[in-house]
Amino acid sequence: MKRVNRSILLRYTLFQLPALFLFILILFMLRRVIKIPDLAVWFLIGCWVAKDVILYPFVGRFYDPNLRKNWFSMVGKVGTVKEALSPRGKVQVKSELWRAETLDRTHWVAVGEKVRVRGVAGLTLLVERQDPGQTKT
Repeated sequence: MKRVNRSILLRYTLFQLPALFLFILILFMLRRVIKIPDLAVWFLIGCWVAKDVILYPFVGRFYDPNLRKNWFSMVGKVGTVKEALSPRGKVQVKSELWRAETLDRTHWVAVGEKVRVRGVAGLTLLVERQDPGQTKT
């Protein structure tokens, strides 16, 4: 069983508190307008807390300040050209379609060829043609 990092758990909890307090405030304000039973209010608060407890294993790691900065990086990934790059076009990397631009603007890359991502400029991938002998990732 994986050990829980207390500092990440504390950070996660502190980020959840403002929303919980706002939810409680809204519930108690609604309780005055609409006669909501006390038991229902506490049940809803319990559900809100349970939601945060259930989500922690899935999103808790993103509260780690030491999370690798390139975890989601596209650099180094291999894609397939879906719209010819001359020098701009579309490339599919894994199951996603991206705008792409060749690093060498004088050469174009045909549909179906493999390219390797060498950089990112906004939402555009900067790619170069992959040599057939290179390993795939």
